[in-house]
Amino acid sequence: MKCSKCGTEFNTYNICGAKFGYCSKCSAVWIKFAELKKLGEQLDLKIPLVNPAQMQPINVKEEKRVCPDCGRQMNKVYFNGIVADICPDCDGIYFDNGELSKYFNLFMKKSVGILDNLTFVNTVCNGKKNIRDKKEVQMTEIEIQSNEKEYSVISMNGFVMLFLMFILLLITLTCFLYGLAVLGIILLAILIFMLPGFKLLKPQEAIVLTFFGKYIGTLKGAGFHYVNPFAQSVTPLVPVSLKARTLDNGKQKINDELGNPIEVGIIVIWEVQDTAKALFNVDDYTSFLASQSDSALRNIVRMYPYDAPEDTGVQSLRGDSIEISAKLKAEIQRNVKAAGLNIIDAKITHLAYAPEIAVAMLQRQQAVAIIDAKKTIVEGAVSMVEMALNKLSENNIVKLEETEKARMVNNLLVTLCSNKEAQPVIKNG
Repeated sequence: MKCSKCGTEFNTYNICGAKFGYCSKCSAVWIKFAELKKLGEQLDLKIPLVNPAQMQPINVKEEKRVCPDCGRQMNKVYFNGIVADICPDCDGIYFDNGELSKYFNLFMKKSVGILDNLTFVNTVCNGKKNIRDKKEVQMTEIEIQSNEKEYSVISMNGFVMLFLMFILLLITLTCFLYGLAVLGIILLAILIFMLPGFKLLKPQEAIVLTFFGKYIGTLKGAGFHYVNPFAQSVTPLVPVSLKARTLDNGKQKINDELGNPIEVGIIVIWEVQDTAKALFNVDDYTSFLASQSDSALRNIVRMYPYDAPEDTGVQSLRGDSIEISAKLKAEIQRNVKAAGLNIIDAKITHLAYAPEIAVAMLQRQQAVAIIDAKKTIVEGAVSMVEMALNKLSENNIVKLEETEKARMVNNLLVTLCSNKEAQPVIKNG
């Protein structure tokens, strides 16, 4: 099955016994009501779920979407601020990103806010409600009022236009030769006015063009092009680069969840996806990305401790770097979506305690390590002593009184738990 919105192949998930399709690109969910009720069984509901298919369809201006399962056009239904797509044949429901949490919030005793669809299923419905899940980053995309969206500008092959201008130049010279000076001057002026229309692009470059202040399109594709000679480039000296670029904001001092100051450094690999949004929605998209990356990093870091014991199940910055990087990437992407940027990857490159507490934290880690090591040694020594006493008793090697057993246990524990190598003393007679 393919997503009805973007055409991406659905990923199939089976969580809490409920099977549903998830689009990795636009985060939409395709699910049937029977499976939706299985997710509802994991939640604390105040009233039973209502099947959206029972709602009356509404008329909208936008084109109807096609059911990813049976291929029929879906109806749109509206209830309590949610517009969902319903298939009348297969009873499937299509939720855009964030609409799944909106739907369940209508029936839950305690609202959880608007969450990404997959985040909602994994953290709220899946029963993994630890301290980390309560602090999931909510969807807060920056909205900028702009109607500009990228589209291609009308252009032609520059070499063809160059050949036509060469013919026009020969005609102009002929006019001068035969005494038609006025016509020759007019043709020469036309040639001069046509020259600025030539544009040369290298691979992974683009030129955003305006015509008397109005955006008329973006020129892409390496080669020699010809466009409207009166069109002006928004960036006349340097074209817009479409290459993947790296942002390194250096090390920053941020307090973690426990209030400990730590130094964190990240790199963000990004590219310009929509040139119109990048140039018209924000003043400088590179500076905008840098500031939003800083903001996202602070929001993510302050939600987690620097380190946590493995047996507690609490996520930490040091122990769960892959999960933290994924959430950091998603947070930055939401912040810069309005600027037409695509975040390819975001990773933590430097993570350490701040210098003022580094020594104290190192001593603390050493103490914890020593305690864990001693605990393991003692547990092993006790089991060895128990095994020795049992073997002596089972094999009838020697019968020991309680006082002798206590003395033997004491000697064995001292020997096995000592930091120094034991020196045996042999008594003769």
